[in-house]
Amino acid sequence: MSSRVHSALAEFDQAVREAQAAIARLAEDLERPAAVPDLLARMFQLDQHLRSFCELPHERGFDADERVQFDELVRARWVPIDDSNTSVLKRILATHGWPTIGRFGHSADNNAWAIAQHADHDRAFQREVLGILEPLVAIGDTAPAHHAYLFDRVAVAEARPQRYGTQGRCVGPGCWEPRPIKDRDTVDERRVAVGLEPLADYIATMNGFCR
Repeated sequence: MSSRVHSALAEFDQAVREAQAAIARLAEDLERPAAVPDLLARMFQLDQHLRSFCELPHERGFDADERVQFDELVRARWVPIDDSNTSVLKRILATHGWPTIGRFGHSADNNAWAIAQHADHDRAFQREVLGILEPLVAIGDTAPAHHAYLFDRVAVAEARPQRYGTQGRCVGPGCWEPRPIKDRDTVDERRVAVGLEPLADYIATMNGFCR
C-alpha cells in the first residue's frame, strides 16, 4: 500500500471512530424522543462522509494503482458502517416508529430515509421500510421522493424495471445512464408527481459524477 493511500485511510478510520463513538453515546438515550433527530443527524453525517470520501483520490491526484488500492480498501469498510447505521435505525423504528415529518421534522425524515436507502445489505429491511413509507406519503408525513428512490433501489436489486429512473450507473467518463425503466415514455409524469425533476435534467446532473 502506498504511503498516500495509507495516510488517507488512517484519516478516514479516525473520523469513523469518532463518529461512531458519538452515535453510540446518543443511542444510549434513544428512548427519549428529543434525542432522535440528533442521533439521525450524526448517522447521516457518517453515511455521507463514507461516500464523499470516495472522491478523495481525485482531489489528491492518486495514480491508477493508488486509486485501485484505495477503492478496494474503502469499499470494504462500507458494509460494516452501513450495517451499524441500519441496526440503530431499526432500534429507532422499534421504539418510535418512522421519524415522521410531523413528529420529528423534515431533516429526521430525510436522514432516516438515506440510511434505509443505503441498507443494501438488508433487502428485507428496505422492503419493510417501503411498506412503512407508502401510507406516510399519502398523509404528507414523509417526502414522496423518498418512497420513489427506495422503490427504484429495491426494484433494481431484484432485477425488475424501476419506476422513476433514479438508479443507474456510469458507462463512461461524463456519461450516466439509468437502469431499465418501466414505461419510460411516461417517466417524467411519475417523477413530477413525487417532486423530482425531469429525467433528462437528472441524467445531466448524474453525468457530473462519472469520471
